[in-house]
Amino acid sequence: MESLPPPGVGGLNAHQKAPAFDAVILAGGRASRLGGYPKPQLVYEGVTLLDRALGAVGGAERVVVVGPRQHVPRSVGWARESPLFAGPVAALGAGVAALAPSIEGRGAPWVAVLAADLPRAGEAFAPLLAACALEPPADVVLAEDEGGRPQPLLALYRRAPLERALAALADDGGLADRPLRHLVARLSVQPLRLKPGLADDVDTWSSAERWGIPRPERPGAQSEYEEPEMPETDNDEILRAWCAELVEAFELDGLEVDIDAVLGLAGVAAHGVVRPAAPLTTFIAAYAAGFAAGSGQAGEKVAMESAIDVARRALKSRADRAGSGE
Repeated sequence: MESLPPPGVGGLNAHQKAPAFDAVILAGGRASRLGGYPKPQLVYEGVTLLDRALGAVGGAERVVVVGPRQHVPRSVGWARESPLFAGPVAALGAGVAALAPSIEGRGAPWVAVLAADLPRAGEAFAPLLAACALEPPADVVLAEDEGGRPQPLLALYRRAPLERALAALADDGGLADRPLRHLVARLSVQPLRLKPGLADDVDTWSSAERWGIPRPERPGAQSEYEEPEMPETDNDEILRAWCAELVEAFELDGLEVDIDAVLGLAGVAAHGVVRPAAPLTTFIAAYAAGFAAGSGQAGEKVAMESAIDVARRALKSRADRAGSGE
């Protein structure tokens, strides 16, 4: 078997045939760090980020965009996760389910998965497609940024293992609010390191400005929820390190903190109530989890998961009451 392309290879060579693939583009989310402005509608060098993602998978047999219907071209398929804003795993599950079968009744053997917030989506996707053309012995060809961090929303998944993994997660607690690592952990992975910058996305107005993406001059471009200016650092790495420091400081040896779940809860609270509700909600949830674990009602992991679930249900109930005018 040929070796995989080296990092940053631009695409297929003259002797390679592109593998058949379908595509799911994730274009939803609250974009709370952009004040609620939809990231896929940001314009980079005259083209929206969503259109860049669609262009990157132009060779797909079928394409489904998971996100608000008004942003999705009628020439491609559309889906939404249920419940709304239930996270990328739920969105991916909805997208895969919405892919219509081919005429032969079978879907393409590969499914491309892209987030619609990548300014260089086309350049980033090309080496992944070239890698798949070599038929690697893995369930997923997964992009890594220049620091070696995996990018599950910039990848090509073998269809059958992906569908099995999604079904297993659905049976094991559901897809809502699951971190992507739970999905990837069920698959064999072939990482592919990309050239610097190719995997970079747009999460904040400060990162958008570094790409030369202007703030749209219309409502939604910024709000009281806009994040403060932060240094140009790897926030995920900082959070992991700080979490480890806190665990050590409180002498909670062995405690595993699901950072994605906690931050997700904080985001829902900030968006659905007011911004200060985020730390208040996570504090009360953590207090409840600690009480349950300390009193022997549940183990640490179960106690924290249950506390987060209770808080999310309370937030949903509040949103439902607000929607009904109560």
